[in-house]
Amino acid sequence: MTRPQRAAIYIRVSTLDQAREGYSLEAQEASLRKYCHDKGYEIVDLYADRGISGKDIDHRPDMRRLITDAKSGKFDVVVFWALSRFTRSVADLYNVMQILDAHHVALASYTEPFDTTSPIGRAMIGIVGVFAQLERELTGERVRAAMDTRAAHGKRTCGEVLGYDLDGKDSFKINPHEAEYVRYVYATYLTTKSLSEVAALCQARGYRGKRGKSPTAYTVSVILTRPIYAGYNLYKGQLYKGNHPPIVTVDTYNRVQSLLKRQGSHVGRPLTNNPIRIPK
Repeated sequence: MTRPQRAAIYIRVSTLDQAREGYSLEAQEASLRKYCHDKGYEIVDLYADRGISGKDIDHRPDMRRLITDAKSGKFDVVVFWALSRFTRSVADLYNVMQILDAHHVALASYTEPFDTTSPIGRAMIGIVGVFAQLERELTGERVRAAMDTRAAHGKRTCGEVLGYDLDGKDSFKINPHEAEYVRYVYATYLTTKSLSEVAALCQARGYRGKRGKSPTAYTVSVILTRPIYAGYNLYKGQLYKGNHPPIVTVDTYNRVQSLLKRQGSHVGRPLTNNPIRIPK
């Protein structure tokens, strides 16, 4: 009696895919389990990468585990929802296909008619792989263009930041307690001219970062070099007037940048975050 084909189910969804296309892991798994049942496959394992892009394999732990198990002969076929769930990199696709082929493991797509045991099937999966990568690259370009537009219109281009709370999807509103911390850092640095002394004074007052971390000279330098506190967003090295309320004035911010630059030159140690002045 011929034993049934042993199948590995691979499912993946990125956060963007989940929101845009509704590819939940649960839906993929349910469909693929039924597919294997209908084909008479014996499911030997489930491999799932949640919230991870299909850009490459290196950052997908269960994909790496699948490849290791394929080399050990654990299964005969890998079943997935669509090639875009398996990989969106043409280079990774060909590399994985070579590994699987060398260990006599086939690929089967639930939504696409692939048969990698034939030359035509391998060619077809390669063609679809090219378009999967093209889709990923075009999506990346659209995201970058959307972010450029957001920056040009003064909308926020980052997530959480000390001193502010999110105000809808486009802007920030001042967090009074955190803003007090930010203003104290600016005012105290202009007086003491010392990052470490400012950090020590902030610690003594009980100030903490957004996630509860104690102030250090480095975190003080980060606060002092963020133009967002003067009402400007920094995106791709360019300054854009933001639509959020400032915590310090542009004059105060620029005075601090000049002092940071002079102090850095004086001690011969440049800051990790380079001072960027806001033009008047």
